[in-house]
Amino acid sequence: MVVMWKYRKTLTRDRDLKLDRFTAPGIPGISVLNALRIPTPKFSFNLSGMKGVGTALGIVGISFGVAFTFVVASTDDTPVWPESGAAYALPNVHGVSLEPDASDPSTRSQTLQINLASGVRLDRLHLKNLDLGKAGLTNSLHVQGVTGSTVSVGLITIRNSSAPTLDWSRINTGCLTLAGDVDGHTLAATLDSTISNLVIDSDRGSGSFLAENSTVDRILIKTNGLATIGEILIDDVDASVGAWKWEGIDAGCIVMEASNQFGDGSGINVASAVFNDTVKARVITDNLVDTPISVK
Repeated sequence: MVVMWKYRKTLTRDRDLKLDRFTAPGIPGISVLNALRIPTPKFSFNLSGMKGVGTALGIVGISFGVAFTFVVASTDDTPVWPESGAAYALPNVHGVSLEPDASDPSTRSQTLQINLASGVRLDRLHLKNLDLGKAGLTNSLHVQGVTGSTVSVGLITIRNSSAPTLDWSRINTGCLTLAGDVDGHTLAATLDSTISNLVIDSDRGSGSFLAENSTVDRILIKTNGLATIGEILIDDVDASVGAWKWEGIDAGCIVMEASNQFGDGSGINVASAVFNDTVKARVITDNLVDTPISVK
């Protein structure tokens, strides 16, 4: 380096090196390119007068906008499916927070509510490994179709689940297959050969929705019109308090597998599972076993 400096004029054809300041990137350096007469690009910005004020305001505005976006994103408390304490108008996955129960206004609601508008079509609703129940609840899993409005489901399967009581009414299904252990049951369901075989196979324009591995007070499924679901699968959904009350359903087939248990400990002579006479099916298979059970 010392030798190169000593013979710098020879190396640069009798031109001396100059110390200068680059306009860009804006740090002082040895202007080797200038000495060798190699053209270099230069950048300059006129920030004087109103142009400078406008540029500064633009930069401040952009910075504020970016910062505001991050703040909103980090503080947005809109519930997202399947977070409890909210009602979801599926297939919209963004919900509306529910008010606390009137009986316990100081505690945040833990209800998972599904609202099905008229014409809504879902491919699959899967409820898996959910723990339900809260002191004072009447119903822990309530499927509610108002009079004149029903939930049409191709297939409903229930397995590995339990609750103190079960009460079904206003259900039409092609086949009703019942199995499991119950602390007494009443099967008043009506055989009706006129019920059509309901087939829901097309999933065009629909979506699948899974809620799993959480604890909620209760699950409410409501419809105010004719909603369609290809399949409802209920797997390992256990309620410590409250009935499974289902009403207003049209189904292709309902299958309750032998791994389910329903009973409130009142004894087999008092029905814990009731299938009312407004439950109608073309084919009914009853493999329920009455045995003392108390689900807590």
